[in-house]
Amino acid sequence: MRIILIFLCIFLSGCLIRTYTVQKPRVDLDIKGNQGYIVGSPTSEKKEPKFGDKRTMTVVEIELGPHKPLEFKEEESKVIQKEMPSKEEVVEEKDTTKEKRYEYYVVQKNDTLQKISYKFYGTTKKWKKLYKENEDVLKDPNKIYPGIKIKIPIE
Repeated sequence: MRIILIFLCIFLSGCLIRTYTVQKPRVDLDIKGNQGYIVGSPTSEKKEPKFGDKRTMTVVEIELGPHKPLEFKEEESKVIQKEMPSKEEVVEEKDTTKEKRYEYYVVQKNDTLQKISYKFYGTTKKWKKLYKENEDVLKDPNKIYPGIKIKIPIE
């Protein structure tokens, strides 16, 4: 009687209960090798395990508390109208491309792109910029040899 009263209280309070079954492989029955015996002689027959290779479990999930119903929001489509100017305005294009100026540098012994970046920019973090500007001369940023003439972009 108490169990029925408990279930009745759970259902009336708005709790959510889910039950389902899960089948998992049995990893606890991996028996190999000599199973041994304590007293007597071993049996002539091998006993097959009574258990299958899968285990069936029943899962019960209980969520306490009230649940709000799912609400779907309808998105309103907004129509944006652009007003076209009645007069066509002629805009002169200005030459925004800035000519890149370069300084040439001949690589010395024990130089790396990081060291060269530090010499010209004061930071080692701009070595990638140096590599991109000199990809035609440098095949790999780690292979830089003395005597190579590279371009250093001036900022």
